[in-house]
Amino acid sequence: MSIILSKSGLYFLPLLMLFMLSGCRWLGGAFERQPEDTGKLSPRAVALVQESYRDIDTNQLTDYHVHVLGLNPHKYGTFVNEGWQSLMNIPGYTRFVVYKSAADIKDIDKADEQYMERLVRLIKYLPYHGRFGLMAFDYFHDTQGRPDKELSTFHVPNKRIMQIVQQYPGYFFPIISVHPYRDDAVSELRKYAEQGVRFVKWLPNAMGINPDAQDPVLAAKLNNYYKALVSFDMTLISHTGEEKAVEATEYQRFGNPLYLKRPLSRGVRVIMAHTASLGKCDKDENVTCEPDTPYVDVAIEMLRDERYEGQLYADISAVTLFNRKPVTLDKILDADDIHHKLVNGSDYPLPAVNFVIQMYALVNSGHITADQRYYLKEIYDVNPLLFDFVLKRTISHSTNKKKFKPVIFYNRNITEFDRPLFGEATYSDNREKP
Repeated sequence: MSIILSKSGLYFLPLLMLFMLSGCRWLGGAFERQPEDTGKLSPRAVALVQESYRDIDTNQLTDYHVHVLGLNPHKYGTFVNEGWQSLMNIPGYTRFVVYKSAADIKDIDKADEQYMERLVRLIKYLPYHGRFGLMAFDYFHDTQGRPDKELSTFHVPNKRIMQIVQQYPGYFFPIISVHPYRDDAVSELRKYAEQGVRFVKWLPNAMGINPDAQDPVLAAKLNNYYKALVSFDMTLISHTGEEKAVEATEYQRFGNPLYLKRPLSRGVRVIMAHTASLGKCDKDENVTCEPDTPYVDVAIEMLRDERYEGQLYADISAVTLFNRKPVTLDKILDADDIHHKLVNGSDYPLPAVNFVIQMYALVNSGHITADQRYYLKEIYDVNPLLFDFVLKRTISHSTNKKKFKPVIFYNRNITEFDRPLFGEATYSDNREKP
């Protein structure tokens, strides 16, 4: 997840008052219609959608980056930091209200159910829905391997993800999250690998994970963890770049993609979430990279490194959000020699956060036309998840007009994707309805 909101209390106090009065729709869920209205799109909008699916293997459509949020620790084990739910914490509460609005949660007591009901409806009414990777999210752990709820923004247990996948087997596949400092980390990986899970999620900036820790105890834990990932044929999806969606100030440097050279050297298959599209090397990182080098440059260079062929990938989640510089988006679009190593990710619920979807900026930067913006807005109002897909298929380089290659959206070359879960195959016809 990656959203930029200033921490200035003076800046957020008037904003907070405004969106409390307006239901936060102008910052959060500004959609005006429902997913069921997909069939009511205008002919020009329909044409844009149809063009987006051209040259796409719709039977292989895959989204590797979807978040689950919830507020029911007793029933599901889901958790959101209490600080985010307090008006005393203006930046945190702002994010909380924005995400709640974007996910169309109206009743806090039913937040978990309403979040999933909305997400399933969005997927159900896509022209082709493919499969979506649901991400668990482990607690922040200290260097002793102890969970720290106060430093954790939110928590989604692996068990909750598995429950949802079992409930909607034709829609989702599981991405578990296991902090490597945990004493039981390897046994936890083994438990879910035996159930057929293929992917593991890290957000080092928010979880306090140094993928290249030099402390002897932590290094030993990491090496055992990396060995387990290879042995169990599991792929690590790790956030790269700065993190703005959750509290990560003290650990931002862990988003430098160069830290992932350690697991890569141990043979781990890695997906760099967001293609490191936010942030740059700072003066404290001059050992690993030249200060002011954009992280995205580092990520692209690593993707071109022949040593990591067939091992290193990246997803394009959040790269179209307004807090990404136009030049950053252009760099990824222009690097079409590594597009076969990219995969799609929506980073839902961010596509439903109106505040970070600023299409006028994309028109001004030359990435879309004014006409395209008009019909993309129509699609957004009906289905933000469909909008995210169509936008990425529509967007082009500001000058040379290169586009994301179609393979990105159905790339399953990463692993033996369809290893059965729960003793049976989980993927049925992609038009199946729940």
